[in-house]
Amino acid sequence: MPSKSVLSLDGGGSHMLIQLSVLACLEEDTGASTYDLFDMFAGSSSGGLIACLILGRSLSAQQIIQMVLQEKLLEKMMAESWMDRLLNTLQIRPKYQGSAKSLTLRNELGNLRLSSLSKHLFIPCFNLNQDRLEIFTNENQSDFLLSEIADACTAAPSYYPPVQMEDGYWRIDGGVGMNNPGLSAYLHAKRCWNDCDIKVLSIGSGWRSFAFNGTQECGYGGIQWSVKGIASIILREKMLANVRMTEEMLGHRVLYINEYLKAYDMPDHMDSANNPVFQQKALAIGQLWYVQHQEQIQQWIRNPPAGCAQHD
Repeated sequence: MPSKSVLSLDGGGSHMLIQLSVLACLEEDTGASTYDLFDMFAGSSSGGLIACLILGRSLSAQQIIQMVLQEKLLEKMMAESWMDRLLNTLQIRPKYQGSAKSLTLRNELGNLRLSSLSKHLFIPCFNLNQDRLEIFTNENQSDFLLSEIADACTAAPSYYPPVQMEDGYWRIDGGVGMNNPGLSAYLHAKRCWNDCDIKVLSIGSGWRSFAFNGTQECGYGGIQWSVKGIASIILREKMLANVRMTEEMLGHRVLYINEYLKAYDMPDHMDSANNPVFQQKALAIGQLWYVQHQEQIQQWIRNPPAGCAQHD
């Protein structure tokens, strides 16, 4: 009986190149594309974008890296004018133009829809009309365009405007509630293949670090904490707690790879790899992560879960 493997990718904006680099190393080691190595692809934010590209176009991680470097995929998605930069500094307008991202994703994913996928997808988004987190899977009643799913799941607040999809509802980045989808993807995989002992490879995009001075923070109000990045701190700590819970619950069934970016002298803002220099640095970090975790990864590959009956 075939085993079932889930790839889970955290959100992280342009740091998606780190994750792609880890996967490219895995492809080189195994001689197989990422598409062929996994049965389900879960991703939040930029991780969801990677999942859509892999599943929609059967791309390898190395091919997506070439798209980023040669076709300047990130630069196209992060188009901004001098007025955008000014108004974003004043915090009264998204940093990047949503129309540029939407057009780029339509060009890459065309008219592909959920029904076109031959493998399982799991992508969280936040529905503004219904005030709730929702999950895009192959079982969705609405046969959404992959380009719209990728657009909505990467609509990070303050960076991009919300995205209105075909059903008329407005959505934003699901990372606001589930930036590490590993455990939820595992539970969904168990429903898809209820006789399987599922295993998950979960890859992060680098933890952000923050510097504090307790004496100064004693006088902080809402504005100062906002400038300090309190929302990012809360998101990171929620993710860390979720990772610990996932590892405690799943044990050997999950392998999570992530590190603090400050250890690699990499700017940790989610759009910091929007230039060739930091793109190459992000790729180098991914290669280092793979080397550091290579033995664990190879063991994860060699020890598949117990055989299972297939329910596609």
